[in-house]
Amino acid sequence: MKHLLVVGSGSGGTLTANLLARSLKGRIHSQEASIDLIGDNPYHIFQPGYLDVAFKGHSPDGLIKPEGSLLLKEVNFRNEAATKIDFAERAVTLASGTKLGYDYLVMATGAVADPSILPGLKEESVNFHTGTKDSVRTWEALQKFKGGKIVLAIAGVPHKCPPSPNEAAFMIDEFYRRKGIRDKVDLTFVTPYPRAYPAETLSNVVAPMFEERGIKVVTFFNAESVDPSIHKMYSLEGDSVDYDLLIAVPPHRGSDVIRNSGIGDQDGWIPADKETMRVAGHDDVFAIGDATSIPISKSGVVAHLQSGVVAENIINAMDGIPLSVHYNGRINCPMELGRHRAIFVSASYTSPATKQTPSFVKYTMKRSFARMYWRTMNGSMEWLMGIYFGKTNSSLPETKELERAAQAQMPAR
Repeated sequence: MKHLLVVGSGSGGTLTANLLARSLKGRIHSQEASIDLIGDNPYHIFQPGYLDVAFKGHSPDGLIKPEGSLLLKEVNFRNEAATKIDFAERAVTLASGTKLGYDYLVMATGAVADPSILPGLKEESVNFHTGTKDSVRTWEALQKFKGGKIVLAIAGVPHKCPPSPNEAAFMIDEFYRRKGIRDKVDLTFVTPYPRAYPAETLSNVVAPMFEERGIKVVTFFNAESVDPSIHKMYSLEGDSVDYDLLIAVPPHRGSDVIRNSGIGDQDGWIPADKETMRVAGHDDVFAIGDATSIPISKSGVVAHLQSGVVAENIINAMDGIPLSVHYNGRINCPMELGRHRAIFVSASYTSPATKQTPSFVKYTMKRSFARMYWRTMNGSMEWLMGIYFGKTNSSLPETKELERAAQAQMPAR
């Protein structure tokens, strides 16, 4: 029997397990294969919804479903933390002490937003990246704020959902305009990047809108520490900003199991091939989504598209076909700009993001995806995702002949 382990039950891990289960259904029922999904949270959270909780006051209840309700019956969900991953032993140890061997391993362990990395940040700021409770705290802080200086800061890179800080700025502006006190709120957007948004083409859209709405921008500000006693945030460059309310995107790091296992870089990110997602030196190990050091957006869409590539490559490997399916780096992140308008950050490894015109249609598309999300997790919507995203993976020319030859030798199933 071939044992497949997926560590991490976020969007990437959940979808990967379900895609593998769909392809291996017959082999699972005949006990030729098994799939275990390991996750320490019994619930699955739609993380992009944190923005709506923090800046629109939405209830977090709609963002949460039991993880088991999203999985095909062929997936064995182990609701337990993974504490160690050992490539040499080809095994994953769980918090209970149980050790699971594997033939193929997928690490979808995500990213951890950790305010404690930056001195003073945890004690002094609110944020919308560390969970529903902190998103609610952010909404409560906005409601209580009657005027003064709000600093919305990117306090570390990389971070999950690159467009989210910009979206938050537009939402804050809109919230206080509706309350009728926008003239009493000094709103400053602080970023380590050289412009309002990292991609220049999209910054050319965002920056004029920030200026029009009175949102100040401080660039090249790499946050170093926060002094709660005088309400100042300091940068590595020696600059500082004053605030009355600090809303910060915290520094992010890799998960505890990756760091404790010594298989990531100094920040806990897993080195993986940007096209196959295979971990260097290990034919049987893959990493996807936010967990990797791949220089690409840490977003649910990226994890989703990489899940399909990894699932297909594992199935091929089980059938003796060399790794042949490659991810092309496609990203497609919505950015809400207020006033029921949005754009999409759409690019790939070879095609940079292009300038877009904000529209109500794109805003509606973003809102529609939030409702579709739960259905996409079981893998049944891949046909629709394929229509929308187009071709996001490919087989290398030199492996196509090998693939056809291997398939010709396979017995009929």
